[in-house]
Order: sequence, then structure tokens, then C-alpha cells
Amino acid sequence: MSWKSGKVTLDDGTVYPAEFLLNENGQVYNMKVYKDEDTVEEIDAQNFSNKLGKDEKDVYPYTYELDE
Repeated sequence: MSWKSGKVTLDDGTVYPAEFLLNENGQVYNMKVYKDEDTVEEIDAQNFSNKLGKDEKDVYPYTYELDE
């Protein structure tokens, strides 16, 4: 698995820089989201959205884009 840089767009339209841990099939296994120079790791949905100061329904589902 390897980490790839990119950005994540949450369901409410906000965009954050991120890194994605991709498995051999290119699926996201984990991600790190950066906010105000801090790292917010996605571990559980409620904790993750709370760290961003958002409600879960504003975060999920999200989309992502990898840097080239």
C-alpha cells in the first residue's frame, strides 16, 4: 500500500488537502485530512466529523481526487 496526496471534497462542498492510503486495487484504505495545519485522521465517522467541526451528514459521502 502507498500514500498518495490529493484533496477530499465533503458532502457539504468543503475541500481539504489530504493523503490517501491506497490498497493494491486502488481503493482507499485510510486517509489523513489536513485542517489548519493539523492532521485529522479518519478513524470513526462521528469522531472524524467532530474534529472537523461538522455534522456527519455534512461530511459523508465524500469524494476525493489524487494529485498527479
